[in-house]
Amino acid sequence: MPDSGHHHLLINVDKLPDLKLPIPADSNHLHFGNGQTETELNLPEGKHTLQLLIGNHLHIPHSDPIISEKIEITVK
Repeated sequence: MPDSGHHHLLINVDKLPDLKLPIPADSNHLHFGNGQTETELNLPEGKHTLQLLIGNHLHIPHSDPIISEKIEITVK
């Protein structure tokens, strides 16, 4: 389905993945393909960055990528 997809949470990712390839599936790139609207993260104490990136059913970002601003959080 064109222009549809799901979000991926990027955790502590300094550089965006190649936007022409599927978003990696690892502990720094969480996939939410089941329509999840929330999650619980278990991050160690310290500063972390979070960013959302929308990908299609193949986990490839749209040609005009939908990317959130990166935020920084502190876990105490």
